[in-house]
Amino acid sequence: MSRGHRSLFRSVPFILTAGAIILLGIVLGALYFTTQAARESEAAVRASRLNLRVLKLLSAVQDAETGQRGYLITGEERYLKPFEESVSTISSEAKSMAPALVDIGVQKTTIDELEELLTKKLDEMTRTIALQKQGDTTGATELVRSNLGINYMDRIRQIVDDIQQRGISESARHVSALRASTTWLSTFISFSAALLVLLSAGAIKLSLDRTREIDKARRELAFANETLEERVTERTRSLQQANNELQSYAYIVGHDLRAPLVNIVGFTEELERAGNIFKEYLRRTEDSAASTDRRAATEAVESDIPEALGFIRSSTQRMDNLINQILLVARAGKRELLSQPVRIRSVVDDALATLKHGLDETGISVKIGEPLPEVLSDRLALQQIISNLLDNAVKYMDPAREGEISVRGWRNGGRVVLEIKDNGRGIAEEDLERIFELFRRSGRQDRSGDGVGLAHVRTLARRLGGDVEVHSVLGEGTAFQIAIAADLSQFKREEVV
Repeated sequence: MSRGHRSLFRSVPFILTAGAIILLGIVLGALYFTTQAARESEAAVRASRLNLRVLKLLSAVQDAETGQRGYLITGEERYLKPFEESVSTISSEAKSMAPALVDIGVQKTTIDELEELLTKKLDEMTRTIALQKQGDTTGATELVRSNLGINYMDRIRQIVDDIQQRGISESARHVSALRASTTWLSTFISFSAALLVLLSAGAIKLSLDRTREIDKARRELAFANETLEERVTERTRSLQQANNELQSYAYIVGHDLRAPLVNIVGFTEELERAGNIFKEYLRRTEDSAASTDRRAATEAVESDIPEALGFIRSSTQRMDNLINQILLVARAGKRELLSQPVRIRSVVDDALATLKHGLDETGISVKIGEPLPEVLSDRLALQQIISNLLDNAVKYMDPAREGEISVRGWRNGGRVVLEIKDNGRGIAEEDLERIFELFRRSGRQDRSGDGVGLAHVRTLARRLGGDVEVHSVLGEGTAFQIAIAADLSQFKREEVV
């Protein structure tokens, strides 16, 4: 056999293997940067939400002060309503947001000072109101004129302003890191794609130079080369069109990460096509070929490269699923919610009907506490919340005992609370908050899932004017409590005000 053919066997498997390794590197790198981007995105959103909570806390104190002054001036009890409503939430809200404030770098001493000032301010307002109720208008007036309340409020506003600046800086830092991750990913993929193009060009050149006698292989390679530019142009056009439709940085991240996947899949198909060409070439080559070279080439195109390409395909599919889930959460935060009468019992019944096969197969019993309340809310969002939680309850049931799921609901002021409880595996205490983070799961990973469902549930619950809490004991069971506004339209109006 000629030196040219022996060189072909030495070079082509090397080029194909190198291309597969580069593709694998692209997938792993893209997965890494995707995770980084999701983490920074979630952190930026948390910082923005914390700023809003701090502003609402300050607004509550100001509402209480307005009610106090109105009562002192007029002596009419109706002015005490905003005071009483605000006092009941100020202290608890300040304590509940303390861990989040520490996370963004607010000093513990500052948080303690803020809580102390709030307590003193509430005490000062309570004392003036008590004096007014006792008929001691002069004493109440003197207490106001002592400027204690003004001093407390001035310091409270100063601390809130400092926290706001800290929150804005923290959010900006995470957004900057998110953009940096996206930039690094684009650069990384562009560089890797350039290497793949060079490797592909080298493989094509070797094939055309060394195997002109194989007409079929030459025609297929020429066709791939002629249409490559058209496919790249089409991918680029799709990317540009997608970018023009982006409406937030979350969508930018999702679409920019999906676009490289298309290129990866395209190059994977090119490598597979090239591998098939050389596999056919080996089959048609005379038996006089050097046995060592032939075995190496055959093993590369029939075993090593298909195995690597198979792993790449499964990895790109997983990455595509992750991006879809990111976009799902992003859409949940953007979709216009409708306020309409919804019977929660009918939503629960629909979800259980979908899960009927799994319930019958595992023998899980479901108890529904009657009556379940009705709400004015978005039916689709409620369906997604309830279906997700019931599906998780069925999925993570403990097969060692008879499964039980209970559903009950009740009114709590302006909110409706729905509880879905099971006696399944349970969740470790240290994972109770982590399970709501994107791509985080707890316990044994023996069930399918991407770790996005509960993040989606929390996003929807908050958009419906509430939140979701979880109580669980590992090995005994889990209870999720979803609180939503009883009247979504009223919640939206209050939120605007």
